[in-house]
Amino acid sequence: MVLQVPLIRLQCGKIGSTSAAAKYAAATPSDSFSIQQDKPYAELWMGTHPSLPSKDVTTGRSLLDLVSDNPALMGHDITAKYKSKLPFLFKVLSINKALSIQAHPNKKLAEKLHAQDPKNYPDDNHKPEMTIAITPFEGLCGFRPLPQIVHFLNTIPPLRDLVGEEAAKNLESVASSTSPSETKPALKAAFSHLMKSDKSVVAAKAAELKKKEQEQTNNSTNS
Repeated sequence: MVLQVPLIRLQCGKIGSTSAAAKYAAATPSDSFSIQQDKPYAELWMGTHPSLPSKDVTTGRSLLDLVSDNPALMGHDITAKYKSKLPFLFKVLSINKALSIQAHPNKKLAEKLHAQDPKNYPDDNHKPEMTIAITPFEGLCGFRPLPQIVHFLNTIPPLRDLVGEEAAKNLESVASSTSPSETKPALKAAFSHLMKSDKSVVAAKAAELKKKEQEQTNNSTNS
């Protein structure tokens, strides 16, 4: 069975044939896709996700229908456990710009959200992820050590303004602690305050930081 896999065009994707996702999609023996060299291609999906299911090239049937009608394709135990759905969604990402920060629910919450609002939560799976780099790749995962974050809060006033004085002081007070019960709430409060900042305030502080950096560059050049 040869699959035709859907391709997602997003502005964050790499352009034309520089996108691995586009090249892999074009390799499928199908006449329905050709790479446009001026368009971005961000993601290739292979799976049974209801919004973008893979299809059998020969019959045009979705992979979800095929595994539902043929339990042996995944094995009877896996089919029974995951209700005739692949327990994973395979993706190839070709990213040219930073992606947005996402929060995934756990399995129980994913099922609840799907039942309540299937339009906005089309998948009842919790989307655990594993990343394997097939080209040079840079990713952001987790947080810096707290002493480093505190250092930035003390040396970059615009950042401290966005985090808030109370949250910044709380983080300072637990920076040397090794107890997650102390550090996690403080980090959560600081990060939440930052992420919930008004867009206009973020823009103003970013401009302030950029101006300061430019002044430092000019001073270094003139000295």
